Amino acid sequence: MLHPVARLLLIVVIGVLLAVAIGFAVEGGEFSRYDLLAIVFYLGLAAFAWHPMTAAFIVMLISSAGVVFTGSGGDLLELAVSLGLVAATCAPWVIITHVVVVAALTAYVAVESTTLAAGGIYGIAGVATIAFLVGVAFRLVAARETVLVAERARVERVLAAIAREDQERIADELHDGIAHDLTLILFHARALPRQPDDAARQVSLTTIDESAEQALQSIQSLLSLMRDPTTEPPPSRETRYNGSVVDAVTSLSELLEDAGIATQVSVPNSSLGATSAAERALIETTIEAVMNIIKHAPKSKSASISVHTDPSGIELVVTNTGPLPPARSSASSGGRGLRRAGQRLRQIGGKLESGPTEQGWELRARVPTTVM
Repeated sequence: MLHPVARLLLIVVIGVLLAVAIGFAVEGGEFSRYDLLAIVFYLGLAAFAWHPMTAAFIVMLISSAGVVFTGSGGDLLELAVSLGLVAATCAPWVIITHVVVVAALTAYVAVESTTLAAGGIYGIAGVATIAFLVGVAFRLVAARETVLVAERARVERVLAAIAREDQERIADELHDGIAHDLTLILFHARALPRQPDDAARQVSLTTIDESAEQALQSIQSLLSLMRDPTTEPPPSRETRYNGSVVDAVTSLSELLEDAGIATQVSVPNSSLGATSAAERALIETTIEAVMNIIKHAPKSKSASISVHTDPSGIELVVTNTGPLPPARSSASSGGRGLRRAGQRLRQIGGKLESGPTEQGWELRARVPTTVM
């Protein structure tokens, strides 16, 4: 198809030619078949703006009729000029057909008619060649523009994907790191006035201090990363426990104990035999489950965290018992943290299930076993 600007220019030129042809017919006082052929020819040229292949055959048919029945060298010249439009818009086989028609009609006129001056055959060949080269040039320019537009669209998609990835990374850091630290601060700050003894109060004060310091460091690292993308990103929360699910479960169970929730822990004594990606995903899931208990079920009577293996995989189960605020608990089941945890597990072939039970809440995460 023609470029929109070239299409508009073609329509304007054809409009002028039609006006001239009709003007000559009106001035001559009669409307001959030659005038009709000229008007149909111009309309055929205009059709290149919408249906190039149809237009090409209309032009070839009209010009051939004009040359054969009238011996007109003008029709032959117009056919040669129209080769530029054919070269710019049509398939190669249509271009070849047009060239063959021009050559055949030129030979016919040279043999059967005297309308071509001496050496006129070379003039027609020259005009056809120039028109062809101009058409090819327009075609190359249009193709280059199409490639550039496609490349720009691809770059825009890549940049949008990078922006979304950065947004997800920032959101993950805000949720998995800072929000979790603030959850601990809020819980212990609220519990501090009700602590029964100095030892319990000291635990809350220590947790508040450590969590506040960690949140501040995470915020500073995140701000540095946002200002300068080349800055080393803040350490992922999943790597705080040496990349070990067992260490994470042990430390997180102590958080629940400090929050006044009796917690049972069951972990294997031997190596889990999991990839580092699987362990990181399980650590992130454990953090999310524990923080949800502290945030949404702080009055839980008890909790349990167990990790066990079998030949097909590793399973993490986190439960809590006690009264749950229904609205908040339901919300937590569909929150960002669990959704992201589920996405990470699915990326390594795992799965995540969570929901209310008769006694409280249960979360089950499973990843396939891959011995390193």
